[in-house]
Amino acid sequence: MEVLPVLSLERRKALVVGGAGGGIGSAITHSLAQAGAHVSVITNDTNHADNIHSEAKERGYEIHCHIKDVTDLKAFTTTVDDVIAANGSIHHLVNVVGGAEVSDWSRAKDYQLEMFDRIMTRNLRYALISCQRIASSLISGSTAGSIVNISSIATRAVPLLTGYGAAKAGLEAMSRTMAAEWGQYKIRVNAVAPGTVKTPRAGQDDMNDAAAKIPLQRRAEPQDIADATLFLLSDKSSYITGQTLTVDGGATLGSAGDNLPEFVTNPRIREQFN
Repeated sequence: MEVLPVLSLERRKALVVGGAGGGIGSAITHSLAQAGAHVSVITNDTNHADNIHSEAKERGYEIHCHIKDVTDLKAFTTTVDDVIAANGSIHHLVNVVGGAEVSDWSRAKDYQLEMFDRIMTRNLRYALISCQRIASSLISGSTAGSIVNISSIATRAVPLLTGYGAAKAGLEAMSRTMAAEWGQYKIRVNAVAPGTVKTPRAGQDDMNDAAAKIPLQRRAEPQDIADATLFLLSDKSSYITGQTLTVDGGATLGSAGDNLPEFVTNPRIREQFN
């Protein structure tokens, strides 16, 4: 008798937008496939598509890749519709594409509108389209589904990330609104907000100064984010919608360890712990 994974997506169909870049997206793609889902991926990079396809083949399953840049909104919309048409319906959607390039970092007083527009398209506008198209298909077919949008702890006001933080905050707000409207159709919408993650873009050092300030004393692995995403897609979270699950090792708690916080300046208190 075959034993299914605890978090099973057996016989479900999933689309991961940005699911082949070698970091969070790739980890999510593999996790969904290993849970039994039939997975399609939209990526803008042919090499990434070849890599994820080869990795999947080695692991005994198939990933269907579509090459398209999400910033070309018209072409991206057509591609999402093509994926839906090819699969009949898509039960699960994960929007991973996003991030801030080096050129997107700027002080708020110097932030340019063209930068703002670019980062909104890459992190928010495309997600509106994919959510709308997938949800419309599910609603018309009276089919339940679940959506996870990958956000960031940058929504908590990270200096120099004006546009990125605003885009991810918008993504979380959009997720809550969609959850409220689409719950009647048995469509759940949630977000996952990673902290600092060891990805090819972010670098691979672990015990650096930043990691030492995190309560769990390490940066996240892409698989940590994939596990949270799989949970929110699966039936094990069937009564959870409109929520943002923060996966940051406790980084947003504000302090790590049991040392007295630096903002406590009362000398009598400080004497007790020095």
